[in-house]
Amino acid sequence: MKSIYIFGIGKGKGYLERCLLENVYVCGYIDNYKAENMLFFEGKRVVRQNELFEQYDYIVITLMQYKDIKKALLEDGIAEEKIISFFDFEDASDDKNWLVIDPYKWRAELMWKHYNEIVIPTIDNMGYELYCDSQCVIKNNPKIINVKDTVDILYKEKKCLARFGDGEFELISGRVRAKFQDVNSELSKRLKEVLNSREKNLLIAIADNYGSLERYTEEAARDIRMYLTKEVRKEHMELLDLKRQYYDAYLSRPYIMFRDKENTKSKFDQIKRIWNKTDVLVVEGEYTRFGVGNDLLNNAKSIKRIVVPDNNAFEKYEKIKSSAFKYGRNKLVLCIMGPTATVLAYDLAKEDYWAIDIGQLDTEYEWFLRGVDKRCELEYKNVSEVIRYEKFNTDYKEKYWEAYKNEIIEKIL
Repeated sequence: MKSIYIFGIGKGKGYLERCLLENVYVCGYIDNYKAENMLFFEGKRVVRQNELFEQYDYIVITLMQYKDIKKALLEDGIAEEKIISFFDFEDASDDKNWLVIDPYKWRAELMWKHYNEIVIPTIDNMGYELYCDSQCVIKNNPKIINVKDTVDILYKEKKCLARFGDGEFELISGRVRAKFQDVNSELSKRLKEVLNSREKNLLIAIADNYGSLERYTEEAARDIRMYLTKEVRKEHMELLDLKRQYYDAYLSRPYIMFRDKENTKSKFDQIKRIWNKTDVLVVEGEYTRFGVGNDLLNNAKSIKRIVVPDNNAFEKYEKIKSSAFKYGRNKLVLCIMGPTATVLAYDLAKEDYWAIDIGQLDTEYEWFLRGVDKRCELEYKNVSEVIRYEKFNTDYKEKYWEAYKNEIIEKIL
């Protein structure tokens, strides 16, 4: 009998369990997040990767981001031959792993998943990509002003901005996509209100995903296709007004997802103009730390911060809104709180404040400065799109830490 730990208790676990051989014993589950609040799952212990309490033959990773997990396990001293990545086709072809997982069922599951999540979405989206310039596609897609013109309007006209990405659309539909915000009926209602609003000084921005994807990397284009299924596209079109002018939400993501990275610096420089010599109020998650440790906000006249929960910020929304109203007058309010930022930008716009839902711009800037071509962790900042396997440092040791702490005028946690 072989014994294993299963790394991850999400959807991938179900794929694995359909393929496990009958004589395999599951010691427990490894989940570095859930282990903080969950002792048992389905009668088995839930532990962090450095808390394994039984002898085992293998650790089977059931998450799609298996490369980063495998790297972390190897760094912890776990032998490579003891690690199996369920979603790795190479591991599925390695006969030593067939002592644990049925090779025929395993490869069938991977092929079926690939067909449903890669092949079918690619075929379904092909017409919109190939014929993006045809009148038929144009009239059935939302009109989106490009990033450069969107930024120019924000800079010259001091408009407010509320962004809608897949997380916001999913919440409107009552589904969870972002791990930092649970489904909340009031938040869903407010997001729909914002999307349908007609405030003159508020720009509604959506992701430019509905036509050609050639400007994006292959990985980014694949992810867009996987998300924007026929059913999801239909939902979006029912929520959007095809006669309305929208703006490009990807102004907050000018780097990692684009093929052309040569002009990235000029993109960031253009965005930085928005707050040039301007008093800025940052409303952000506890470990977001927008502009800390880099020069993103160096040209601002002054910086103040309101710090809010990293997760489920909407639960404290009334306090957050009250604080933003109190400190945000005659300032540019930069909102970084996921879907909660979308609602806050709207509420501030209604009262003639200047507010921009700026999203992941700081994270993108950090990646640009590092020259990486894939999303990665940032030691002192919470990166919502990257699974973090260990606790990250909460205190800067560099000289700018004191300046950051002095910028905080209120904490709502």
